Amino acid sequence: MTAMPLSGAQKCAVLLLLLDEPQAAELLRQLAADEVHAVGHAMLSVAEIEPQAIDTVLDDFLLASRSTAALGQGGAQVRSVLERALGSARAGGVIQQLGPPVSARAFATLDWAEPNTLATLLADEHPQATTVVLAHLAPAVASAVLAALPDAQQADLLYRLARIGTVSSADIADLEAGLDARLGADEPSRPAPPLAGPDLVAKLLNLSSDQARLLTDLAALDPDLAATIAENLFVFDDILRLDARAMQALVREVDPAVIVVALKGASAELRDHVFGAMSARAATQLQDDLAQLGPLKLADVQAAQGELARAVRRLADDGVIMLPGRAGGYV
Repeated sequence: MTAMPLSGAQKCAVLLLLLDEPQAAELLRQLAADEVHAVGHAMLSVAEIEPQAIDTVLDDFLLASRSTAALGQGGAQVRSVLERALGSARAGGVIQQLGPPVSARAFATLDWAEPNTLATLLADEHPQATTVVLAHLAPAVASAVLAALPDAQQADLLYRLARIGTVSSADIADLEAGLDARLGADEPSRPAPPLAGPDLVAKLLNLSSDQARLLTDLAALDPDLAATIAENLFVFDDILRLDARAMQALVREVDPAVIVVALKGASAELRDHVFGAMSARAATQLQDDLAQLGPLKLADVQAAQGELARAVRRLADDGVIMLPGRAGGYV
């Protein structure tokens, strides 16, 4: 249940979730990149909000709308969106108090591009055109773009920024249209995210009842890739998913000194899981050793944790224990 009071992003998320997807998408398209990220995260936090809280958000929205100059890009769109969100009665009252529509901020689409991409885009532009673009970007973005441009151009661009006067709206519109077209034309050449990889293969093998054979066959095709996948098959934090029998076999298999170092960077829950697999005397001794252990290098802790994970995989390959998700391989 979402705690109250809600943040501004959460209130916006509630309103968007009340809309049909096309209308919500259209409104999100009007937001800046950082605003979309904030609202996107907020949507996850208001998924189970109470009906009373929704009413409060709608009332707040009505109140805020009284001082709002414009929404959307046209009266018909505003009326359609608000009626879907608030109902005809409430929407009518809001629309009567809204002024004429305003224009979107120039170069707003560039907020979605990486600074290096923008610098490449501006490399062939006249310095005055680049100056106009920098003047319209958020200061943090403009600074990053300036830093990505050649050093020899930076001082000149700063000088131009300091002395730039008025620029006609027609010239700005032409420049914006040209940059948007070039940015859109570059879209197909951008590398698409990978569909899968070693991590996914490791997950599939973890669920397989024939893991050893498949990994051996993979090693015949690509030994290095098989070794990478094997490292991902069972990691240290997965120890929490081992049952009592497997845990007892693990603590017998691994040197207590290694376990102590590995637990240095472990959660309290995982530590208790390990202690629970030992005798009371052994657990007490391990706890004492852990308490007396001074600061350790992160690399040493990670190496010890990796040794425990490898021990688990070794015990599973020998048939001593059963890994979680592989019950199909046992009777």
